[in-house]
Amino acid sequence: MEKKTIGGFISALRKANGMTQKDLAERLNVSDKSVSRWECNEGAPDLSLIPVIAEIFGVTCDELLRGERKSPEERMEPAAEAETSSKAEKQRQRILKSAMSQYKTRSYISMGISVVGLIAALICNLVFLKASLSFLVGAVFFTTSLVIQIVFLNRAMFSVDGEKFQTLPDLNGFKRNVVRLTELSIGLTVLFVGFTFPPVLIDAYLGLGADSILLFGLIGMTAFLVIYAVVLWFVNARLLKNGAYVLSEKETPVYHYNHKLQKTMAIVLVALVAVTAIVHEISTSAFWITEEITFDNYDSFVKFMEMDIPNYIYDGHTISEIVKDETTMYKDVYGNKISEDAFRHNTLFNNDGKVLCDYILRNGLVARIEPDSDADMLPITVYYYQYPTDTELIERDMLFGVIYCLEVVGTLLVYLRKRKKHFDHIFCIKWK
Repeated sequence: MEKKTIGGFISALRKANGMTQKDLAERLNVSDKSVSRWECNEGAPDLSLIPVIAEIFGVTCDELLRGERKSPEERMEPAAEAETSSKAEKQRQRILKSAMSQYKTRSYISMGISVVGLIAALICNLVFLKASLSFLVGAVFFTTSLVIQIVFLNRAMFSVDGEKFQTLPDLNGFKRNVVRLTELSIGLTVLFVGFTFPPVLIDAYLGLGADSILLFGLIGMTAFLVIYAVVLWFVNARLLKNGAYVLSEKETPVYHYNHKLQKTMAIVLVALVAVTAIVHEISTSAFWITEEITFDNYDSFVKFMEMDIPNYIYDGHTISEIVKDETTMYKDVYGNKISEDAFRHNTLFNNDGKVLCDYILRNGLVARIEPDSDADMLPITVYYYQYPTDTELIERDMLFGVIYCLEVVGTLLVYLRKRKKHFDHIFCIKWK
């Protein structure tokens, strides 16, 4: 007769439940090599693990130690041993604490990868003067960090999955701590992404200085932090709705107040940022100011109009010259091809139709002319654009970037103050 052993029984139960040795090892918080040694009868589980293994496979401790299930008749008899549920619960508590400890360590590893990515991005920018490449290098590390964080999260949740853990009072706290640590780890990565992202937008091919990196990085971090906070607001609401974790009776009113306050402050922040963005856009036109110059004779007027100054275009960040190539064609009102000089030729007439002067408009800064209404049309006032420098435009964008950051920080401080005031008020009422 084949000898019944614990190892053989564990192997049969594991296979019957469709589990691998690695799956069982993770549930027990041991190595898969330990499970393999048990099943090969080269060792036996620790006595503290017997109740846990029995609960996993739905057998009794006595059956597990005997290496076989009891007969129906034996099951009807009183158990030969008193099931020590307290020991099993302590073991589950130990597994819970161990799983949390492991998840913390793994999360710190994920955060460390993000830190290495930030350092690598800074080196690419400051040492090798490759600002655009710095973001791509950092993105490799940041993506890796996010992927392994998700893998670690799934493993942590799987390690406490099962009916035997559902009765633990600390299970809900474990899940919430895991979620919070995940949010912290991913949030750190998101901040680093925001810090390294601005060079992609400002097109700094030769690298940014340390002061520019700090300023643009803070602006980018603020923007990404706001986006991340909005995403978390919806994700947490969804997790709570789907029962990923539950709130206690005391936590429920706190959560609902916070949720409502966060929504209100988000609306306020959006309104502030929208107004600032409108002012930011309007301020662009303030740079395109016009100045005027008055001419009392035609010669000086013609000389000014024929100054060879190219047209310019503003692309949102810089002022650049409109470059013409050889394929540029000029046509008259009838669609006939003409020369550039003929296209730019202008004639100034008086009210009687008399020709006062001819000129070729080469001055790309001219906005409009306003001749006098007398017979000679003198004096002639010319309004022309005064373009800002690229430095002035960058300083303008940086100023508004700082304003955006201050609005975010200010809104956050107001939110924290209101929340503290509300909870202090509740606390005082309870103690009166």
